[in-house]
Amino acid sequence: MTEKTTVGIDKDLRKKIKKLAAWLDLSQSEIIKRAIAEYEKTVISKIRSQEKNKNAIENEIEKILQNATDLIWTEDPKSKEIQLKLQQGSETIDDFIANNWDFGLEL
Repeated sequence: MTEKTTVGIDKDLRKKIKKLAAWLDLSQSEIIKRAIAEYEKTVISKIRSQEKNKNAIENEIEKILQNATDLIWTEDPKSKEIQLKLQQGSETIDDFIANNWDFGLEL
């Protein structure tokens, strides 16, 4: 659906649009539509490229941190045990009592 609207543009831009429309035998609105489509493609591809770079950097950081963790865990198994327990999440008070009760109620 075509809708007429008023857009404020400067004199030089208006001349460029008119010149392109004449050269390509297209309407001025078609020139603007194609220019916007091309701009969108450029911007979207740039954003996608930045996202890929960001993901690559995040993956590299993840690898570095995992390598550091593996090295520390190799050198300090007690630290590994504590960290793995913390990563599993907290246990309920009932589980804590059952796992740490030192006397009485033994089976």
